[in-house]
Amino acid sequence: MKNTLPFLFVIILGKLTYANDGAFLASGNHLIPIVVTDISIKKEILTVKKIRNQFIEVTVYYEFFNPSKEKKLVVGFEAFSPSGDAETRPKNGLQPYMRDFTVELNGQILQYNVAYVEDSQYVKNGIITGKDLNAIKKNAETESEASFFYVYHFNAGFKKGLNIIKHTYSYDLSSYVGYYYDFSYVLTTAKRWANNKIDDFTLVVDMDEFEAFNIKKTFFSSINEWLINGIGKSSYLKADKFSDDNGAAISFYVQKGNLIFHKKNFIPNGDLFLYSSRIMADGASSYIPFSYYYQDEIEKPKDDFEKKVFANLPFARRGLVFKNKELRNYCEKLDWYIPNPNYIPDVKFLTEIEKKWIAKWE
Repeated sequence: MKNTLPFLFVIILGKLTYANDGAFLASGNHLIPIVVTDISIKKEILTVKKIRNQFIEVTVYYEFFNPSKEKKLVVGFEAFSPSGDAETRPKNGLQPYMRDFTVELNGQILQYNVAYVEDSQYVKNGIITGKDLNAIKKNAETESEASFFYVYHFNAGFKKGLNIIKHTYSYDLSSYVGYYYDFSYVLTTAKRWANNKIDDFTLVVDMDEFEAFNIKKTFFSSINEWLINGIGKSSYLKADKFSDDNGAAISFYVQKGNLIFHKKNFIPNGDLFLYSSRIMADGASSYIPFSYYYQDEIEKPKDDFEKKVFANLPFARRGLVFKNKELRNYCEKLDWYIPNPNYIPDVKFLTEIEKKWIAKWE
């Protein structure tokens, strides 16, 4: 198991720099074999869904192929401890911000155990060796950063031929001074399986409606590899006052629907990192964000025109082509605006958050 976690350690070190300005709560990881195996990944469908802007729900469908006779294999899921402004101690023996961890193999729910380990050398002679939970709790009472991570592991009986695993869990969104939220998932560990790739890989990203976010160009190379399954637009992120990524990420603005990335013979040479930059908008003269979760962070309007922009924001999100020339020109300059000549504004179809927002400026 030497050098099994290089990327994850980089991620956690990056999070530690935000210790006083936010909280890293959890990240996702591909299921891994604890020892070398000849079992390969034929297919994977990874779905990540943001729920009520509070937590991420992860669902993974795997098809594994066992070329030889039936075998027992220990499979693991690695999860880092929280850091920063977060509770670092285990909750009921589990990672405190992860919930609803389930694994189903060929229609059978599997029981799992949790080990607490300090580094990547946690497998000795094919057995997971962990730390004592009581000692961990005692140390965590005085440490702002936990010195261990979790390994959720289970025994899987792979029959000869095709085996189907369904895996789910959810965890709270991390946030920092620079990010409203982020989501990370380690794809590269998929190369620990026999074929060092995924024959048929699909990633579905659903961040809810009217949402703006970025995805780092790590495991893909082109914006054309993404399908917007619904209404939305995308562009290469340019360096500006909110970010210095400058082409290293793709910006997505999704009114409704989800994103789909599909690749045959997928060799994951990078990992998924999705984030929403925190925008400190100085009224309409600065920037009006797409997501209605940002509304209350916008400074008050400076004049009657800005007040008019604020009151019409929910309709601009839906692509209303304004008859007012000043409003129309303003919206056409917004990076997220998608004009829809067929859209007819109606307050009753807005969200409750948006209805309150309009009432605030009327």
